[in-house]
Amino acid sequence: MELRKIKQLIDVLADSDLTELKLVDAHHTVRLIRRVGTAPTRMPAPTEQAQSPPASTGALHSQPTNVADAMVDLNSGHIIVAPLFGVVHLAPAPDAPVFVAMGDVVQAGQTLCVMEAMKMFHEVKSPRMARVTAVLAESGQEANPGQPLFALLSVGAA
Repeated sequence: MELRKIKQLIDVLADSDLTELKLVDAHHTVRLIRRVGTAPTRMPAPTEQAQSPPASTGALHSQPTNVADAMVDLNSGHIIVAPLFGVVHLAPAPDAPVFVAMGDVVQAGQTLCVMEAMKMFHEVKSPRMARVTAVLAESGQEANPGQPLFALLSVGAA
């Protein structure tokens, strides 16, 4: 499915009072979920985005970037989704640093997070070399299959 169509679906969800939107066609399934209690967001117009200050990559953010913000510049990007229902763990242990942070360049096969389901841990790995442009999940949050976890932007080999 084209990124443009996904962006349009995000706008539809943002402009409505719906909390979930699912679209299935012959080759793709897209499911967008708005967290209850969060205000709807609209994707900024390209001119608005150009005027916004650059995001800081020095510190971890406490609030994940929403899907609409993450998808603005993802022409060659990729959304990593939860492969199963489970609890997201962004770090290998509560007192350990996170696997990846926004702005990090990850290698193909590198662990982005682990998901706990029925006391078993499943690694979620990067499918390619890419830059993490958004962390869309919080550690300890339950995630449903297909729920966006990370936004990646493909980068060339260094």
